Amino acid sequence: MSVSLSRLRDLVALSLVGLSLAGCMTTGVQTTANDAANRGKVVDETTQLILSNANKLNGYCPSVNILGDTNVYQSYTKGNDGNAHELIYQASITQTARECTSLGAEMFLKVGVGGRVLGGPKSVDNGKATLPLRIVVKQEDKLLYSQLHNVTVALNPPDRSGLFAKVDEAIGIPAPQERNVEILVGFDSGTKK
Repeated sequence: MSVSLSRLRDLVALSLVGLSLAGCMTTGVQTTANDAANRGKVVDETTQLILSNANKLNGYCPSVNILGDTNVYQSYTKGNDGNAHELIYQASITQTARECTSLGAEMFLKVGVGGRVLGGPKSVDNGKATLPLRIVVKQEDKLLYSQLHNVTVALNPPDRSGLFAKVDEAIGIPAPQERNVEILVGFDSGTKK
């Protein structure tokens, strides 16, 4: 049985609302009367939705790996690739994360990638870096998903650096019968300036 995308969106939305409401119970945040009245209802609906699909959740979530040496991206002034004096910025991937939900014949993945960008000798105050970040999902030799994300990062003074984070929540694949799915992330060298 396949679960519709709208049903999955409902599950995600209800989960986020439940988490948001749970966060409102911390000190320093005021809860309105409407929030308090709806809290139990939203949490109960989220719990029911999850429990109704409990037999379909298998606990397997593919690992995230950085493809080869694609964890670093460097941008140079035109025609000066490799010249350290002409470096505009350098970015590196420092963190990855993933979440998986298996519902029937489909598995839905959320993949996050984060890192840092440092300005080089040719960077300017308040400049921007555009990073060609690719996320790929494959099963053995079969490509299931590939998406290029152009992530823009502000290079803030005084050190002309910035942090980046990209979360791709739009990944749906057929539920694997074996634990042979791999998530690969990295900077796409095919788009170098």
